Amino acid sequence: HTDAATQAAVLPKAVFSARALAEVCRRGWAQSVAEREPGVASVSAPVRDGRGVVIAAISVSGPIDRMGRRPGVRWAADLLSAADALTRRL
Repeated sequence: HTDAATQAAVLPKAVFSARALAEVCRRGWAQSVAEREPGVASVSAPVRDGRGVVIAAISVSGPIDRMGRRPGVRWAADLLSAADALTRRL
């Protein structure tokens, strides 16, 4: 997690409450809709090393028209499977 100033500088349109971040940690993936780029939605999941430390992320992104306003509903399960496969190979 980062401080509020860093969050505002990196993702000025994103909303990061402690509750939202806790939910991302609990479910293991994050989504964004027009936070980084207007008209673009994405879902991301962490890739971990053998000690469980996050070393990378895997993500899928595309136009909101195709990804939807809740891209995690459609893509999170596949993304988590891919992230787990990468983690096992490291």
